Amino acid sequence: MTRRPDFTEYVPYFADYVVKADDDAISQLTMQAADISVLSALDDDLASECPAPCEWSIKEILVHLCDFERMFNYRALRFSRGDTLPIEAFEQDFYVASSEANQRPLENIIGELLSLRAATILFFGSMSEAMLDRFGTAGGNPVSVRALLFIIAGHCEGHLADIRSGLPE
Repeated sequence: MTRRPDFTEYVPYFADYVVKADDDAISQLTMQAADISVLSALDDDLASECPAPCEWSIKEILVHLCDFERMFNYRALRFSRGDTLPIEAFEQDFYVASSEANQRPLENIIGELLSLRAATILFFGSMSEAMLDRFGTAGGNPVSVRALLFIIAGHCEGHLADIRSGLPE
């Protein structure tokens, strides 16, 4: 288990994600995979419905989780290997709007996310403390590899909570 990042390892924008991450972020990623698997029991049409104008459907949220995890794993790969070239930010709303998530089968999206999650767990689990301590610049802001792990876990936790709260009883 790695230590939690301190506030100097990420910008305030990501603080809410870090707070939502467990002290053992890798175990949390594993538990989240089980929660994601359960969503495959949802009706495909229900998962395509937007709860309100300008809100994302469950499928769109899950594709967003895929995009986010890919982007932040890429950042972690680059920074953990000592790459100091800055990485630009990505516009999540544009990515979701362009994803055509609601035209995809829910089972396909969940399979993709679970595959990404398995790779994330193996990737971060293989890192030394020295690799986790490395920094890079993303979206114009410094961030440690360790913080990226906790950001991924906390970001997913927030969206899973939103999905759970919006499901019919």
